[in-house]
Amino acid sequence: MKLKDLYELVWSKPLKQICKEHELAYTDFKQLCTENKIPLPELGYWTKLRFGKPISKTALPLEIDFNKEIDLEVYKKVKENIKTTPKIPYPKKTHPLVTRAKKELNITKSYIDAVGRMKWDRQKNVLPIHTDQKIQKRALSFMNIFLYTMEQRGMKIKFEYGRCNVELYNQTIEINLRQKYHRVRLTDDTGWSRLEFVKSNKLEFLTGYHARKGWLDTEKIKIEERIPNILDFIEKDLTYWRDVRKQQAEEEKLKELELLKQQEIKRLQKIEEDKTTQLYTDAENWQRAELLRKFMDAKKENETRNGTFNKETELWLAWVTTKINDLDPLQN
Repeated sequence: MKLKDLYELVWSKPLKQICKEHELAYTDFKQLCTENKIPLPELGYWTKLRFGKPISKTALPLEIDFNKEIDLEVYKKVKENIKTTPKIPYPKKTHPLVTRAKKELNITKSYIDAVGRMKWDRQKNVLPIHTDQKIQKRALSFMNIFLYTMEQRGMKIKFEYGRCNVELYNQTIEINLRQKYHRVRLTDDTGWSRLEFVKSNKLEFLTGYHARKGWLDTEKIKIEERIPNILDFIEKDLTYWRDVRKQQAEEEKLKELELLKQQEIKRLQKIEEDKTTQLYTDAENWQRAELLRKFMDAKKENETRNGTFNKETELWLAWVTTKINDLDPLQN
C-alpha cells in the first residue's frame, strides 16, 4: 500500500475500525501514521460527519513521498507475536498436594455456597479448590499444572494460619481457585426483586489477601493459558515485597544505630553532668572543711588562753578533726 492510499484510508473510516479489519494494534497503527507524517482526523470528526456538520480534512505535507510503500503485514505480524501465549506443558505426574486435595474432595463438598466457604477443616492443609463436581476434574488439573510450573520457577506452597500461600524470597501471597458465581436480579410474580448467585462453568483464580487480583475464564482464553501471566504477577508482587521488607530492615537497622548513638550521647552527657555536680559539691565541702578548721583552731586557742583546755577538749578536737577529714575531698 502506498502512503497516499494509507492517507485516504485513514480519512475514510475510524482508526479502530481500520485496526479491526486489518488485525492491527491500535497504538502501533497510530504510531505508524505519526512516523510517516500522515495527519489524523481530530477528536469528534466522525461525529460531526455523521450529523452533517461542517468538517475539514488536513492535507498531506508536500515534502513527503506520496508513493512510499507501507507494509501493514509487518505490523500485523508484530501484533500476532505480542499476543502469542506460550504453550503450557501438562505434567505427566500428579502433584502430591493435588492427590491430597482430590482425596479430601471425595469425602466432602468443597463448595457449599456462593462465597465459597470450604466445609473441611482448614488445618488439614488442603489446596483451596471451591467447585462443584462438574468442573472439579478440570480444577484439579489446573492446580497440577500450576504447582509444577510454579516449582520450576523456584516457588513453593506454604500453608499458614489455615491459608494456602505461594512463597518466594521468604514472602507469601494467598491463592484461591473457585467456581465463578454471578449475581442475577430475579423478579417474582408479585413484582418483588431479589439478588441470587447463579453458578457458571467458569474457573476463577485469585491471589492476594485484601485487594485481590483475579484471572477468569473467557470465551477465547482459559485460565490454564494464563498460568505464565499469573506466575509473572506473583513473582513481581513477591519481589516487590522482598525489596520493601529489605528496605524496611535497613531503615530499622539505621534507626537502631541512631538510637544507640543518641543513648551514648545521653550517657556521656549524664557523666559530664555528674562530674560537674560532684565538682561543685567537692568545692563546697572543701570550703566547709576549711571553715571548720579555722573554727577548731580558734576554739583550741580560746581554751588554752582561758586555761580551760582539758581532756574533754582534746576529745572534742579529735572528733572535729575526724569530721573535717571525712568532709574534705582533698583528704579522701
